[in-house]
Amino acid sequence: MPDITTITIGLLLAIVLIVLFQGVQQVPDGKARVVERLGRRHRVLMPGLNLIIPLLDSVKKTGFDLETIQDNGASRVSLVDRKGNISIAEQRMDPNRLKLLGKDNSEIFVDSIAYFKITDPMRAVYDIASLADSFLSLIETTLRQEVGKFDGDSIVTSREQLGEKLRTALQEASSNWGLSIFRVEIEEIAFDSEVSEKLSEARREELLRRAQVVSAQAQADKDILEAEARKKAAILDAEGAQAAAIKKAEGEKQAQILLAEAKFEEQRLQAEAEFLLKSREQEGIAKGYQAIVDALSNNPDPIVALEALKTQANVAESLGKSENTLIIPTEAAGLFGAVNAAIKGLGIGKSLDMRNEENSQ
Repeated sequence: MPDITTITIGLLLAIVLIVLFQGVQQVPDGKARVVERLGRRHRVLMPGLNLIIPLLDSVKKTGFDLETIQDNGASRVSLVDRKGNISIAEQRMDPNRLKLLGKDNSEIFVDSIAYFKITDPMRAVYDIASLADSFLSLIETTLRQEVGKFDGDSIVTSREQLGEKLRTALQEASSNWGLSIFRVEIEEIAFDSEVSEKLSEARREELLRRAQVVSAQAQADKDILEAEARKKAAILDAEGAQAAAIKKAEGEKQAQILLAEAKFEEQRLQAEAEFLLKSREQEGIAKGYQAIVDALSNNPDPIVALEALKTQANVAESLGKSENTLIIPTEAAGLFGAVNAAIKGLGIGKSLDMRNEENSQ
């Protein structure tokens, strides 16, 4: 018979094994588990190792429905597995396209898709009976209300507005379900065959009208460009003619200036030459008079002095008319005059004058 100690140790080991196998919960990444304590909601186990109290706490695995609709309404996918792991990754709700009525009673087929995520598994498990059906009903109700505000023509261009309205409505309602709506897209907006044909014809006419407007605008732009080109060409021609006239006038002005400068320089040189000749003539006369004064003061003999002065005067006159400058000292001029006077006094000069006259005859 086992003793009490062995039984106690066995019970302790059993309790430890129960705690290890039931109390330690390892939740996979991207999953979450809901824990009940004595049959009531208690807490949520997030990814990683978690501890619960065996016999008091238990993971909820059944009794709730978490599904989403995919493949355009063809399949339903469960968001919880047999171990009670609830997917908290991003999911999509892709219901079948809905047949709705527009403002003008036209039949409109709308295909939508929503992307969501379970952010509060506790509410998703306990606060909503069927996630997929409730989600689908909310999408259908919201689209029916919003599509009824548009007619067949305006709804085609209101796809983004319709998707945003649907996302806002889903977010307000699903916040109590523990969901977060990320985005809602309208994949397709279609009509029945008769309406589609009429819309296609209207669209074709609209495109033709726009093409005609674009063509007319292009022709107008072309005419404007050609007019601007002609204007620029005329301006360039006028500027070229103006520049040529200015250059020609400047050339004529420069030629006249050069001609006037040449004429002025010629007159200046001529005046300087005449002034130089007159200066030399006056200088010779002045020197002759100075020689007379000097001869009268230095030689008392009137004849010799007079002849000397006469000779000096002739020399001065010759100097004034000569183009070459020749300076004769006053003493030399007076000596020539004295010699001439002596020759005339002895009669030699007269004989020489007569001989010169005969020779000239």
